[in-house]
Amino acid sequence: MIHKTKAIILGSVKYGETSFIVHAYTEKFGRQSYMIKGGRSKKSRTKSNLFQSLFLLDMNVSHRDGKNLQMIKEVQFSESSPHLNFETHKNHLVLFLAEVLSKVLKEEEGDVQLFSFLSDHISYLIQVDDIPKAYHLNFLLNLTRFLGFYPHDNWSEENLFFDLDNAVFVGLESRHAHCLNCHISDLLHLLLQTQLSYINDINISTEDLKILLRAILNFYALHSHGFSKLKSLSVFEDLNGF
Repeated sequence: MIHKTKAIILGSVKYGETSFIVHAYTEKFGRQSYMIKGGRSKKSRTKSNLFQSLFLLDMNVSHRDGKNLQMIKEVQFSESSPHLNFETHKNHLVLFLAEVLSKVLKEEEGDVQLFSFLSDHISYLIQVDDIPKAYHLNFLLNLTRFLGFYPHDNWSEENLFFDLDNAVFVGLESRHAHCLNCHISDLLHLLLQTQLSYINDINISTEDLKILLRAILNFYALHSHGFSKLKSLSVFEDLNGF
């Protein structure tokens, strides 16, 4: 049966001489993989440049439950984002976020709210020229709402240290090896309290951005099964001066 669904491209790998496999998060079916037979040949009607990381597409797909590889019948840029194009200076951020999503999006069933969250953030990345320096931190923290381990923001003068294991702020007497220090915990609390449109109002140094990113990725590793080292992290950090 043919289904219409929106899809966010997570990545692709070459298969054989002329084909490739696309990994995507779809609105209707969740995480799926699609075989594009002959997609790398010059005669292919399905152009491989459509399947770039975080591209938002409208697809007609042949879907069978339990099948490892599905088939794409028709594909085009999404109507909600017809001029999809990431400027060059955003590429390192796009690749970093796509790799994170590839590791944490595993469910093979649709989640309309999660898909809406992701597509809204992709549209934001396309439209905004100057991306807030802590945008990636805001994205990663809010993504955990859908992954089931959003931090409990109980920060107070008594609870100054964020416990990565239990996703709560704790007092000095409960602090252990997986707790962030007071300063970084305070910045994390501010990030949790601040909407994206005001994120640049938080005064975060380059060094603190690096420490916070590493802390949040450790948080993911503790709570998301199979979350391993990111290949894109070093490039992302280097290009941001971390």
